[in-house]
Amino acid sequence: MVSTRRKLQLIASFGVLVLMAAAVGCHGFFVDPVLQTITVTPSAPGILVSKSQQMTATGIYDDGKQKNITGTSAWTTSDQTIASVTSGGGLVTGVGAGTATIQATNGIVSGSTTVTISLNGVTSIVAAPSSQAVTVSAGLPFCLTATAQPGSQDISSTATWTFTDPSNATESGITKTTTTTCTGQAFLIGTLSPTVQPVAIGAVASAPGPNNTTVNSNKVFVNAN
Repeated sequence: MVSTRRKLQLIASFGVLVLMAAAVGCHGFFVDPVLQTITVTPSAPGILVSKSQQMTATGIYDDGKQKNITGTSAWTTSDQTIASVTSGGGLVTGVGAGTATIQATNGIVSGSTTVTISLNGVTSIVAAPSSQAVTVSAGLPFCLTATAQPGSQDISSTATWTFTDPSNATESGITKTTTTTCTGQAFLIGTLSPTVQPVAIGAVASAPGPNNTTVNSNKVFVNAN
């Protein structure tokens, strides 16, 4: 009788250990990914006084995945007299000429970039790359950069982009996107109008210049196949 009772106690103890091991194993299996770094984009943008730029915080986790954490991050600026930023949204507004650091913090992890605020507008713009090919059916975005003087400001995201076909007619169906992280501004090609691919699309970036003028960049080409 004693021997049987002892066996039952051992079996019960073993069962408890198995359940505990399973619980620990499951907890380890379903552990949440850990935030490692934050990338703030666009990188080093140029903004005119009284104009705004929406920033994006992308979290990179230890499992390799990326997530838009703009709305869940705390945003700060290094100088309120240069640039303000909404604390829970990342919308930056130019206040005065100069540079300021915009930072996004999520938990104990932070990421930042520098914004340049200009008072009188840009004097020149260089668009790049000069040419690239895009396979429309693949649904992949393409990226363009616009660098403005003075200050070599990246105004890719705040510039006005105009797309034209070979006859210089304005092309619609090309929209900005934040689905990818790239240098400059990302675009997606949807249904083109008035022309269809394959076509060489011209792209020009524009921004306000001194004394209410408009400054245009060189024309670059996107070969939509």
